[in-house]
Amino acid sequence: MAKKFKIGLALGGGAARAFSHIGVIAGLVRHGVDIDIITGTSMGAIIGGMYASNPDVKALRERFASYLESEEFSRAGFDFFRELDSHGEGILFEVAKLARRGVFNALMVTQTALVKTETAESSYAFLLDDIRIEQTRVPFAAVTLDLVSGRPEVLDKGPLRQAVAASCAMPGVLEPVALDGRQLVDGGWAETIPSKAARQLGADFVIAIDAGGVPRPFSTPRNAIDVISRADALVRNALTREQLRRANIVLCPKNGVEHWADFSQAEEAIVRGEQEVEQQIDFIRQEIQKARRKSWMPRIALPHLRKSS
Repeated sequence: MAKKFKIGLALGGGAARAFSHIGVIAGLVRHGVDIDIITGTSMGAIIGGMYASNPDVKALRERFASYLESEEFSRAGFDFFRELDSHGEGILFEVAKLARRGVFNALMVTQTALVKTETAESSYAFLLDDIRIEQTRVPFAAVTLDLVSGRPEVLDKGPLRQAVAASCAMPGVLEPVALDGRQLVDGGWAETIPSKAARQLGADFVIAIDAGGVPRPFSTPRNAIDVISRADALVRNALTREQLRRANIVLCPKNGVEHWADFSQAEEAIVRGEQEVEQQIDFIRQEIQKARRKSWMPRIALPHLRKSS
């Protein structure tokens, strides 16, 4: 029996910007593109884990909409980060502002994260079913970085909520997740777009979604923090570009979300994801068909030819 041709979806992070993942999933499903494997990093792990558990786009949208109206979302503190960094420069910029206020210095000597573990766990409990990854209806894995070994870890077994929590544990903001002697943090520091992980799970064809956008224009730095933030953004962008080479197709929705913590534009990001699929669907189908034909192409052994004497 021929091996099934499997299509994998690799979902990167991006917080509010990653809501475009939902639109992409909706568009692919509408056009009959199978999603056989899902891997996710950070917010991509949340969305991927939700859809893998219950592959129903309507249910996915409704559950997220309910979360954005919930007490759990209010306690998560996204408004605080948005107000702290009105230009969406990134987490390093925000930490620097806290340091200037003296807030971060105080926290550094008393705790290892800005957000309490209980606060984050309540969000995961709202969004994700209390199941093991092995029970998801679509094969799934969350990507994390182990602070002990320095290596990325692909979590495709164990409690779903714990794996997603590890993939979302932004260093300094959320506590690392302790698991089997490992200290796991946000997978975006190791594999911003988990295309490689999708291959490891058995995907023959990988569709990667990059919702992070490109670094902002830069001219003269105002201070040392500007320099550090810019360097971090460029390194992460270069890492993303390299990892996207492992995908067959890369979708980059113009999600319209200026600030990573601005969830008020979530619906717009979803629509932009759907529009990206509509614009690319002919190309997507063409590339899938080419890859499928290539995978089915029989290897014909040529007979050994003897020279005539």
